[in-house]
Amino acid sequence: MKEIVSDLIAEQAAVDRLVANLSLGEWEREYRYEPWNIKDSIIHIAFFDYAALKLLRGEATDLMAISAESEQDEYVRQVKERGEMSPAQALDWWREMRTRMDAALYDKDPKERIPWAPGLPMSAKSLASARLMELWAHSVDVYDALGLPPLVEDRITSTLFLSWQARPNAYRINNLPLPETPLYLELTLPSGRLWTKGEPGAADSIRGAAADWALVAVRRRNWRDTGLAVSGPEARRFADIAQTYAGRPDPLPPAGT
Repeated sequence: MKEIVSDLIAEQAAVDRLVANLSLGEWEREYRYEPWNIKDSIIHIAFFDYAALKLLRGEATDLMAISAESEQDEYVRQVKERGEMSPAQALDWWREMRTRMDAALYDKDPKERIPWAPGLPMSAKSLASARLMELWAHSVDVYDALGLPPLVEDRITSTLFLSWQARPNAYRINNLPLPETPLYLELTLPSGRLWTKGEPGAADSIRGAAADWALVAVRRRNWRDTGLAVSGPEARRFADIAQTYAGRPDPLPPAGT
């Protein structure tokens, strides 16, 4: 757990530095594709860190139970009334929740099963990877809102892994059969190292920068607007539906945007 939690803490620190000194106008800057702003994203991340903490402590059975039992919870009340929270309060809440969650994760057996979505527990290590992935995905929104290029480090491998691990779910939520077609991912990390999955000789392949594929897999970029080489019909289908997180299928941004 030490390595993945260290990566999570490093990403949290990077996002904290990004938002800590924003002006009020920047905190309230809305995204171009949904009625959220930067403060909303930080509150959203803080809430799910809070939920992860409760589940790590065994204080709830799954996310739905947390939602059902949260009416009297002060933290959740603040989330529901997020317009009343100042940016400073939102940031302080996130700092508290992430610190407690990180400590709880650090002490866990990596293979211990932690409840998350109903009927879909995950290992403690996978939960840490998922929190890192979601944080990075929402940080991309913040960078975009500020007109800055997203920060991408080698710890993006957590997002890459989840893009591959969640492939069956991506087909399922899009009502598509999971094909037996071999697929190969070959992605170059910021350090220059290669990250690969699948069968190297497969006719269907996705090659290019790890940052580009990660942006596609968190549904923040259309693969046609990246430098990715997507070869073969099944690779193109997967690039259209890849999604690292659970829930409904989210559309890719239209090509050219």
